[in-house]
Amino acid sequence: MKFAFLLAAACALTTATFSLAALPEPDVLVSSQGQHLVVNLPQTRLFLYQDGELVRSYPVAVGKVVTNTPIGNYAITGIYHDPVWHIPKSIQEEMARQGKPVQTTVAAGPDNPLGPVFVRFGEARLGLGFHGTNQPGSVPGFRSHGCVRLRSENALALASWVNIGAAVTISYQTVLLNEDDAGELWLHVYRDPYKNESSPAQLADTLLEWQQRNTRPLHGARVDQAFRERNGKPVCLSCDKARDNSISGNLHTLRWLTPAAEPADVAAPAQQTGNSGKRPLRPPLARL
Repeated sequence: MKFAFLLAAACALTTATFSLAALPEPDVLVSSQGQHLVVNLPQTRLFLYQDGELVRSYPVAVGKVVTNTPIGNYAITGIYHDPVWHIPKSIQEEMARQGKPVQTTVAAGPDNPLGPVFVRFGEARLGLGFHGTNQPGSVPGFRSHGCVRLRSENALALASWVNIGAAVTISYQTVLLNEDDAGELWLHVYRDPYKNESSPAQLADTLLEWQQRNTRPLHGARVDQAFRERNGKPVCLSCDKARDNSISGNLHTLRWLTPAAEPADVAAPAQQTGNSGKRPLRPPLARL
């Protein structure tokens, strides 16, 4: 359905390089206290928040379509340096089907797909975590068996920053809306590999509400083009000039997928690991 038509009917009734200020954030309510890690899967990006403020962001590789990274709220439950990879049986079976030698473990070192560190989130049985890689060219993308893969230097920086019990949110948002400091409305549209996109009518209603609230027209044809291309590049829906891609100052999330009210407690509850340090007792059984 064409968005130009939806907006009209409703009225009648290069990958860019971003600074943190101009980086589009997903529409996720972030905890106002403590650490909160947010991954937006279609964006293949990790956002690190401290006390509600974005402090860092990294590109990531996430789950393939057949082994997608599960959406939900978790907590950091373990940090392992120089991990031994205990290969899940599902991946061992995949090795056998592909005619590869079946391994049960991979020792720490340059050939380990987990890289120099594994930061587990969720229960150990899930096998989920943030980790480095021995193939830095695989980041970003949709390439893992469910884990969130970072370049090794970024994984090490993450491990040195994050604490056990920190909140983790895995979101799936292909369409991001943001306003810049000049009040212009920006759209970013990403691929939908998991086929889990929000309703087009919901987006059209949001854009109509913005028009009415700001008494300014939006360019529906630009929305249509952004959905055809799905390259994640910023598209200004309110700018007079179609090719004006100059973001003024900071981008601010326009909420249309989650409530605007601040939740009492966004963070997932910390999960006890059995010791008080950053190295829980159980080794990582990672899905990679």
